[in-house]
This record gives sequence, structure tokens and C-alpha cells, in this order.
Amino acid sequence: MPQDVISVLIKRASLALDKKANAFLNPYGLTYAQFKILEYVAHHDELSVTQKMIEDRFSMTNPTVTGIIQNLEKKDLIYRQQNPNDGRSKVLGLTQKTKDLKPHLHAAAHNINQDFTKSLDPDQQETLAQLLKLLIADH
Repeated sequence: MPQDVISVLIKRASLALDKKANAFLNPYGLTYAQFKILEYVAHHDELSVTQKMIEDRFSMTNPTVTGIIQNLEKKDLIYRQQNPNDGRSKVLGLTQKTKDLKPHLHAAAHNINQDFTKSLDPDQQETLAQLLKLLIADH
């Protein structure tokens, strides 16, 4: 298989991003998967995010998201409580520990993106984003 097959390149880019992000997040004791969930919850109204929303947003399976959320709960970074609009589900909230970390997490998100795309000029970054969105929307 040629090394420039798009699917292989996308996978390799994803793995490179995970590796770089994990290095940035190591001081906070977070993995990139945990970080993405914290960032997602942080960008929504308090207690408005369900596990299903996370599964859909990141194309993750229920068991994967459950495991990540359980690990975040053990680290006292997130909590779950009954969804007032649907008794069959729970909503997620950020603990005070995470709220105190928010400025650092936002800076980490910026640094991860900046570092990962530093070899692209702004026009190339925009083109890449548009192309990836097209690929995602088609599936």
C-alpha cells in the first residue's frame, strides 16, 4: 500500500496529534481523550451535557465514554447527576477543581492546536479544516 493513501495519512496525523497533545497534557495528569471531554463540557451550560452528546460529538462508543468519564470522576474533575429532563440519563458537571484549571486547559488547547499546525500557514489551516469537514459530513 502506498504511503500517501489518504486514509493512512489521516490516521497517522490523528496519532501524531494524540501523541503531541498527551505530552502537553501530561503535567495535568490528563490524556487527550479526557481533555476533549472536559473541554466539551466546559463549553456548554452547566449540567447540560449528556454522555450521548459526547458519544455523538467524538464518534466514540458508549463503553469508551463511560470509562473516560469514570476516570475523570476518580480524579475529581467531573461529576454526574440525574438529568432533570430525562430520568434515564445523567448530565455532567465540572468540579471546582476543574473550574480552577479552566484557564490552564484553555491555554493547553490553544497550544496543542498551534503546535500541531505550525507547519501550515493560515490559508492552509483553513483549507485543511474545510476538507476534513467535507470528509466527515459525507459519512
